[in-house]
Amino acid sequence: MRSDRTLNLLRPCLLVLLSCVVLTAFTGCNILVPVTYAVQGAGQNPAEHELDQVKTLVFVDDLNSVLPRTVLRVRLAESISEELMRLDLVPTTVNPSDVMALVRSRERKSSRSSMSSIAEDAGVSQMIYIKVESFSGVVRSTQLRPTASIGIRVMHFDKGGRVFPETEINSTGSRPISVSLREVDPSKLRSSSDRRRVEQQLISKLAYETCKLFREHEARELGENLGIK
Repeated sequence: MRSDRTLNLLRPCLLVLLSCVVLTAFTGCNILVPVTYAVQGAGQNPAEHELDQVKTLVFVDDLNSVLPRTVLRVRLAESISEELMRLDLVPTTVNPSDVMALVRSRERKSSRSSMSSIAEDAGVSQMIYIKVESFSGVVRSTQLRPTASIGIRVMHFDKGGRVFPETEINSTGSRPISVSLREVDPSKLRSSSDRRRVEQQLISKLAYETCKLFREHEARELGENLGIK
């Protein structure tokens, strides 16, 4: 009885697959691509670096004042910190706002702080250092494509300093991350609320892509595999 019920449940799926095979054979269409993707998946990319399970500081540096608003430094650091903990990549993070305020106050009175001194102030041995490289909209004819890029280093001062990316000859010392949003009409970004919405979208995407470095993830998203994105 149970086997008959199972066959009844599977029969519609088998008919769909058979129809796809027939259609593909006669028309040469790509109707099997979604089915193949759903069954096989796109494969997994390993983490580029595994973070130690210790309290961690995410520190964002904007040396060249690239960000349109200072608060975005904190927003980016907070977004990455929250994503790291949501994914259980680290057990806890330090409030980046407090550390950045302390460093900013100290640098007004003296020279620039070193990474090791920042980590010491935060009471951590592991720090994810983010340098903002770009954050803007690129005009293409009548369209605007918001883009952003950062450089990432993982510092572990119980292990001698930088642990990711590995030190190599002619290396810049940072792992670059670049993101972009879909093109938008510049006329839709005239209000400050619209611009801030786009800024937050870039921040969220940077945080997501940063955390992908530290976890196993799908090689390609479904939309990318099917040519949707």
